[in-house]
Amino acid sequence: PNQGRLKTIVNNQIYQQVYCIGGSTNGTIFMSKKGDALMIHTPPEITKEFLEDIKELGVPVKYIFASNEAHETHVGACKAAFPDAKLITPKPCVEALKACAPVDGTVEDHLEILERDFGFTKMFRADDNVHVGADRSFIVELYGDDDRLKGKNALFVAQCGYGNFHKFDFGLAPFGTLAGFNGGRYFRMFYWAFTKKHDAVNPYWKHMVQSVDDLNLAVFQHGHPIRGPDTKERLLKFYVY
Repeated sequence: PNQGRLKTIVNNQIYQQVYCIGGSTNGTIFMSKKGDALMIHTPPEITKEFLEDIKELGVPVKYIFASNEAHETHVGACKAAFPDAKLITPKPCVEALKACAPVDGTVEDHLEILERDFGFTKMFRADDNVHVGADRSFIVELYGDDDRLKGKNALFVAQCGYGNFHKFDFGLAPFGTLAGFNGGRYFRMFYWAFTKKHDAVNPYWKHMVQSVDDLNLAVFQHGHPIRGPDTKERLLKFYVY
């Protein structure tokens, strides 16, 4: 179930709806550069309140981005609520997602559109050498209504197995979560379920973080955002494995 209402991360660009066990997952909503369309990444529960919050943003939902087959729960309801939106997912997830709703295309085939319309300038994929899941993370250009961030970059950490929580949560602990282990620093989440090569996790994480210039924001599919000019420094110190 959803927890609370839609939160603004970057005004007129990035919003998040917290949902799932212990508030462990975020549905992330992106406003397009032109301010004329929305993309819902990892749909949360499609409630009356969520639909009201989306309507409040004032523009249509153009894309529904299903991050992987582990986050398919609300995809069908989201597609029903926004029938004109195109459902996209990573190539390895297409067959699994077809059981939820008609898939209109793959993320890989929409990279140019994601960059042009939503500022997704680089994609990271770890399924070949690190993770079981096919979900992807991205560098996102910041163009919303925040002069401190405009023109800089965010890292959208949208892969299962990663998260950032500020306190220990007993609801998540049985699943192997190390929330609060080191004062809110980065931790491994559902780790054993999603990792193929343990010794590849840290190099992959460092590669992602070090690839982002002018990094001033980290937004997580699982957990709380991190802000400020020291975002890269903080992320490189985070505990992963």
